[in-house]
Amino acid sequence: MHRALLGTQAIPYNTFIWKLKLPLKIKVFMWYLYKGVILTKDNLARPRWQGDRKCCFCSSNESIQHLFFDCHFAKFIWRIVHVFFNLSLPTSVHNIFTGWLEGINRKLKSQIIVGASAFCWAIWLTRNDVVFNKAVAPSYLQAIFRGTYWTKFWSLLQKEEEDRHLMKMGCKTIETAAMEVFAKHGWSFSNRIAF
Repeated sequence: MHRALLGTQAIPYNTFIWKLKLPLKIKVFMWYLYKGVILTKDNLARPRWQGDRKCCFCSSNESIQHLFFDCHFAKFIWRIVHVFFNLSLPTSVHNIFTGWLEGINRKLKSQIIVGASAFCWAIWLTRNDVVFNKAVAPSYLQAIFRGTYWTKFWSLLQKEEEDRHLMKMGCKTIETAAMEVFAKHGWSFSNRIAF
């Protein structure tokens, strides 16, 4: 990060990440995520770490790509966003910051990426609760509400009231949609992800 910040030539995704209306901690997290250096189990295994490499939500090996996009836990969250906002599914962290929102105006794109960052943060926190705090794997609904909580909280950083309102309404749409999906399938709030 230090070399990139001191470099004379700015990389487009770097400048976009740093301009987002997010807490600095989250900007750094998203930048690390983009660079592929957060401590998922595959990254821990490189320096001869001997721990279990399995994802805490399924039986696949954990990697950034798997945890945030390929695991059924993450896929459910992104599908809710896809279905109710008519956005394509993001395929990778790189895709979020480059071609995912092609054709959407810059202001709206920034707001959507703040929401996407909140869902990535929610997945990360949920994973850490299960791995380090030995928490019971939560339901999809709990992770979605965690993501919308952070989106609403970070909406307060937006300059214009209209932008804050739009982000909060988006969160309400996602929460309502997720609850409808759970009700339609007869799942309760306490259903765990192991089905």
